[in-house]
Amino acid sequence: MKEENDLSEKGIYREPKPFKSVSAENAQIESLRSQIADANRAQKDAIANLTNLYNERLKKVPNKNDALNIAYLEKINELKAAQLKAEQDNIALIANLERIKTETEIEKKRRIKRAAYENDEGRYAQDLAALKRIKETTKVSSTPLTESDFDFGEDQSNMQIIKNIKNSESGYYLIIAVHNSVEKRDEFLTKAVAAGRSDVNFFYNVTTSKYYIYYEKHEDLTGATKALEAKGSKPYNSRMVIVKVEN
Repeated sequence: MKEENDLSEKGIYREPKPFKSVSAENAQIESLRSQIADANRAQKDAIANLTNLYNERLKKVPNKNDALNIAYLEKINELKAAQLKAEQDNIALIANLERIKTETEIEKKRRIKRAAYENDEGRYAQDLAALKRIKETTKVSSTPLTESDFDFGEDQSNMQIIKNIKNSESGYYLIIAVHNSVEKRDEFLTKAVAAGRSDVNFFYNVTTSKYYIYYEKHEDLTGATKALEAKGSKPYNSRMVIVKVEN
């Protein structure tokens, strides 16, 4: 997964492997912990049993130099050394699994963030293409359009502030319509162009998933307020409001 993410950031595409179930991975780790604990207990029990046999043997044959007593002791020490090494290896194994689990979560977040970025960039490219197509293919209507011809979408309060709008500059926008669907957005854009507003534009607010349609932007509130007051009677201007974008 890390290799896929690294290659993706270099512009090299590799088919992503599906995410594994987090609950399944956690269950596997817990199962391994349980198996290790069971093995440790069994090994300790074996050492304890052999130690008891050794102690009983010493009571009968107190000579520590006895061949069988020596064999018992050597076996006990061998098992204890193996137990110590196994415990150290198991600790390292669990730590390594936890590290892999943590790094996997990091790489998952990298992939998700990258996918979100690519989705944003893809949508922006599609938005630009749609606006270009509408402006190039829509002719000015021979019949004057009226306010009732326009679907303005959601009513907006004047002087609201929205933040972090990608691909748009900070400033005061004269918003004339707000839609949450591409179809409604394009329908309004088409009618605005047909009404003679060839400089119509829009930006997307990812927080609300809404398209804000405008054709004029000002650097300061004074300029935006004067433009709002002088909006005239154009049919697409009837619900014009000022929206401040802060990036």
